[in-house]
Amino acid sequence: MKQTANHRKLILTLSSLLCIASLLLMIFLGHAYITNADQMLGRAREDAEAQAECATGVISGKLGELPAITESIADDLSTGKLKNDQVAGRLNATLKEHPELFGVAAGYVPYEYDSKMRLYAPYCVWKRGEPELIQIEDSYDYTLPDVKDRIENRTVWYHQPLDEGAGWIDPYFGTASDTLLAVHACPFYRADASGGEKNPAGVIAAVYSLDDMGRQVASLDLDDMGYGFILTEKGTVVAHPIREYLGRDIKELQETDETLRLITQNINPGKHQKIFVNHTGKTSWVFYEQIPSSNWTLGVVFVEDNILESIKTSQRRLLIHIALAVMAFLFFLSILIFRVDKGSSSSLWAVVIVFSILCALGTGFIWHLALEDSSNGGSHGTDVFDRVGLEVAMHKLLQDHEVKQSTDQPIRIPTGIFLQSLRFSSANNVIVTGYIWQDYSDNRTANVSHGVIFPEAEEIEIEEAYDLGNGVTGWYFRAVLRQQFDYSKYPFDREDVWIRLWPGEFYRNVILTPDFDSYSEMHPDSKPGLEQDFVLEGWEIENSYFSYRKNSYTTTFGVDNPPGYNESPELYYSVGMRRNFMTLLVADLTPLVVVALLLFAVLMILTHDTAKISLYGFNASAVLAYCAALFFVLIVSHVSIRQKLAANGIIYLEYFYFVLYLAILTTSVNSILFASNTRSGFVHHRDNLVAKLLYWPIILGIIFGITLKVFY
Repeated sequence: MKQTANHRKLILTLSSLLCIASLLLMIFLGHAYITNADQMLGRAREDAEAQAECATGVISGKLGELPAITESIADDLSTGKLKNDQVAGRLNATLKEHPELFGVAAGYVPYEYDSKMRLYAPYCVWKRGEPELIQIEDSYDYTLPDVKDRIENRTVWYHQPLDEGAGWIDPYFGTASDTLLAVHACPFYRADASGGEKNPAGVIAAVYSLDDMGRQVASLDLDDMGYGFILTEKGTVVAHPIREYLGRDIKELQETDETLRLITQNINPGKHQKIFVNHTGKTSWVFYEQIPSSNWTLGVVFVEDNILESIKTSQRRLLIHIALAVMAFLFFLSILIFRVDKGSSSSLWAVVIVFSILCALGTGFIWHLALEDSSNGGSHGTDVFDRVGLEVAMHKLLQDHEVKQSTDQPIRIPTGIFLQSLRFSSANNVIVTGYIWQDYSDNRTANVSHGVIFPEAEEIEIEEAYDLGNGVTGWYFRAVLRQQFDYSKYPFDREDVWIRLWPGEFYRNVILTPDFDSYSEMHPDSKPGLEQDFVLEGWEIENSYFSYRKNSYTTTFGVDNPPGYNESPELYYSVGMRRNFMTLLVADLTPLVVVALLLFAVLMILTHDTAKISLYGFNASAVLAYCAALFFVLIVSHVSIRQKLAANGIIYLEYFYFVLYLAILTTSVNSILFASNTRSGFVHHRDNLVAKLLYWPIILGIIFGITLKVFY
């Protein structure tokens, strides 16, 4: 009797301690959930700001070398340390010493270099990997007034330092250099000036190419979709992923580029702002820093979605931990409330029911998180939503490409697609129909064959639909695409049906790019490229988007030395979809629930009570026959699902079948032991009470554990 009392006391004590511990854990995790998002967001913002500051330091260090270079040469000329006839050699040596420069130039005031020579302006630039001397006066008269509205004969590099002193020249197109330039210029004076008056003898200019500047900014260690840009004090674009923007005025570009307008409308160095671009549906953080060596502004853009993804993942995990703590608290609380220590059947059944309900609710909660989690599907490449994103992706994907090191840049062909229908013909085959078009208006595409290749197509029907005469050609197509889908989380899976596109001459130096101008919106949720009333039976269409992936091939396709095609990024058009869960809930889960209930009913009629036996007609052989019938129902349903999905490996729903197979087997063994003469305390205790109590907790507990493992 005393032992029983001690046993009851131990149960109450342990249950109380575990109940209090789980309550404290629940409170702690709840507080962490509330504060975690803000803390992670703050850390992410600090990291982004630190990256912006670091980028500013790198760029400022590079630009800071130019004033030192020009002033050093100018000082030597002014003091007579450097003679006129030594200038060309000094420029050559300077360029070799600073290979990151585009060039170094000297421009003399008329007749200052030689009384018999009106102009003299040596310009040392890199040509084919070696410094080469160019005489600017052979190309144009640099003493003529500067004409800002024209792209030729810009002479501001000569006039501004003579009029205003040493400083940065607003970027412009250099005639002799045939490229966009960022220039720092410094005047030098006659060494023999008398009377204390300094008379300018010419200027020294150190030159950066804006292409090189853009590559330096693009090479900064930012996130996958992050990028930088540089603006001068006057609003000229010095660096930007879109090359056509270089050297242009920001106010002009703001009229046509929504993203650029938003990120440059409230520039405040040392601060940041958050912007939302309607066209892409993306929110970005923009950090602004002043570059001390030039007073230019560096802007660094981070796409918020990338930053928040890790926060969302952490929050989901915290929610699961909170749910486990709540389940533990309620379970131990039920032990205390229903006084399990007394050992009555009613108290035991009450706790069992609570535990079973908690496991069922826990499973349903994880299902809810799985349905809300948009990261289950998703792209496996680099998504692009606008031109700037395209340029950022191209830089990252092509930075190790051999073409990147050559002057022969890839030919880009804008390509668009519009899907009118999509349906599954089998577990791995998709039939798609629609239109595809390409823009060949660029002169570089003149010798490129028109058309696209669908590498995954088992069957393809394509015919020209229109030719607008302006370089745009469209085709209507019907293709049967074969793709490997991941059904491991069925029926909570998300899939991406993707269409991989190759250029007609895939072995040439050609890259397909999204034709952004042909879509009113590129926001993935607006489903660009899909019929407005697009319907796919059994699925909900979530989004559509373009992306790039780099695929490696172990063949040259029979082409001698293809231009790095094995490393070329390939264009994908993807349609993201989520399975319609409610339809499958009725079709697939309801039979499993019914079988589980019927099996429990069989277990409940097991009894040694003579009156109940005559009422139920129980015997072991009847139970075995019943279990065999339920097993047959399950196996037919199981095989049907396997055939329908043709999945590799085990899918989530199959675990339900495995659990019920185990339940059928144990119920059959239990019935045999219960009917036998062998006395077993476990089976025969209180008319098989233990087996009846453990049925639902074991089944639902295993299912909850498997669900937790599969999804998180």
